[in-house]
Amino acid sequence: MRGHRRGLSGRRIRHRAESRNPDGGLGRTVNGSYAEYTRARVDNVVAIDSDLPWEELAAIPESYATAWTCLFRNLEIRAGQTLLIRGATSSFGQAAVNLAVNAGLHVIATTRSKERFAMLETLGVMRVELEGPSLSARLAEAGQVDAVLDLVGNSVVMDSLAIVRRGGRVCLAGFLGGLAPVPDFNPLLQMPSGVHFSFFGSFVFGNPQFPLSDVPLQAIARDVALGRYRAKPSRVFKFDEIHAAHRAMEANQANGKMVVLVD
Repeated sequence: MRGHRRGLSGRRIRHRAESRNPDGGLGRTVNGSYAEYTRARVDNVVAIDSDLPWEELAAIPESYATAWTCLFRNLEIRAGQTLLIRGATSSFGQAAVNLAVNAGLHVIATTRSKERFAMLETLGVMRVELEGPSLSARLAEAGQVDAVLDLVGNSVVMDSLAIVRRGGRVCLAGFLGGLAPVPDFNPLLQMPSGVHFSFFGSFVFGNPQFPLSDVPLQAIARDVALGRYRAKPSRVFKFDEIHAAHRAMEANQANGKMVVLVD
């Protein structure tokens, strides 16, 4: 969740993306996630010309910037490829589904709940699978998938590596399944030959090798406004409802990006 202050006029919107640069990331290494004002590094500020309301703009930058970088930089996706997104009902996962489907990929998505199959199908995925540590044994395309975006994390990453073809790519970018380490990990013996494995975390944005200018946020905001991407926040709270927002997060009821408005 991010706090945003209302009251600015005009269409020129300046929006912050977070980093772990020396100034720290708000809510990560610097206290003040719900402050009315903050000072952002100039490297982490981009101008977005948009008529979208503040709460919809707030749901875009981190999820979409991270998803875009994972897909088009780490995984180097191309139209016609088959992509598996593990943990697709998270706000990050939904952003990745939107981007990949609109880029012309055949997307297989996973979720832990059958009740969420229909939501993912409305986003245009080819198929939804129930998430689990042995997905590679159940997936018809195992060994043929071009790329896997793994948002579940260490508990299934070895399984993800077994799903892609020779020359395929796996990007680990989330830990929805927890932070327990991969047991007895021996890359030389356990990793399949010829598979590319990488990691991406949004905290690197703003560093010289990961400039925000690399991410087409203006084009993404335009496509959101045109309805090509479903990027509206799942829930919007007022600042005096912050405790309800936290309860929803802790109960795993977010179902997407939640936004808190600071009036």
